[in-house]
Amino acid sequence: MQNIVVNQWNVSKLNSPQFGTAKYESVLSKKISKNPDLNLRQIRRYDTRIRGSMPLSWLFRYDSHGADIVHATFQTVAPAGIIHRPKNFVVTVHDLAPIVYKNESRRNISLRLQWRLVPPSLTFADKIIAISKFTKQEISRLTDIPKSKISVIYQGINHDLYQPQSTSTARKRLGLKKDEKYILIVSSSLEHKRIDNAKPVLEYVREQFPNTKLLKVGYGESLSGEHIINAGWVPEKEMPLFYNAADVFLHLSEYEGFGLPVLEAMACGTPIVAREVASIPEIVDKSFKLLEFDANHQRIADAVSAKICLETSDQRAIAHSKQFSWGKTARETVDIYEKLLE
Repeated sequence: MQNIVVNQWNVSKLNSPQFGTAKYESVLSKKISKNPDLNLRQIRRYDTRIRGSMPLSWLFRYDSHGADIVHATFQTVAPAGIIHRPKNFVVTVHDLAPIVYKNESRRNISLRLQWRLVPPSLTFADKIIAISKFTKQEISRLTDIPKSKISVIYQGINHDLYQPQSTSTARKRLGLKKDEKYILIVSSSLEHKRIDNAKPVLEYVREQFPNTKLLKVGYGESLSGEHIINAGWVPEKEMPLFYNAADVFLHLSEYEGFGLPVLEAMACGTPIVAREVASIPEIVDKSFKLLEFDANHQRIADAVSAKICLETSDQRAIAHSKQFSWGKTARETVDIYEKLLE
């Protein structure tokens, strides 16, 4: 097939920082654009608060313009498909956390509207891409979408960027001390991320390793208190420094559509402590042991303490991480397009 016109409807705004879904959208478009048979156009929301709001974007920003395929790269973009009725409509669903954790959207009228319309709008999709088997299960559990309409395509990482580096060099570049221990958390402050567990875990770890500090990267609320460093949002090119500077990567989330930071930490060989929940078991497979879902603060801290003095990279995790790449994500996505047009 040649000259397939694809409109990619992105949830991110024109100048959004490259984190989370914006990273998926950006890398996917770059990879797919290299395909000579595809003519891809990215359609992103305006930067302004009003014009860039999602409901107005459904009406006035997203369009089909006769494209052979329209791909909504995030679930809250899907309601635009009800309005514009693309010829062939693909939707990527990353997770359904705000449906499960209703408090996450309750305070925002726009978000409440978006998530109320997500389940019915998915019925208009010709194909749904779930970013993990867990997400596929959640779509089936929370909507009437048949499993036959849902394909699993994992996210990937840039292995030229995420790889082991010298811990001392990484710490020097970040201004961190050589003789301290660092627990890294890469997370937003949404309810299901369970950042409320971080400080109690740190306190238990410090009983055994008093020179330990918590290093939090990610948007959302900062963690207050002693021995906590809030780095906020970090450009992706600097993220490998944080993974390599850390003694342990701690993933506290109890609900994940995929768990990209876990995969990034694996690629850097950083020892990881995470719960055996949601998508995490299928991402890590058997590369390291996970904690039970209901592990308490003391047990999480014990797991962190057991790994905090490891001085070698986790080679098994590094090897397993190489199964995930953005090139593979793009190829499998193009396969979805081509099958729709057969």
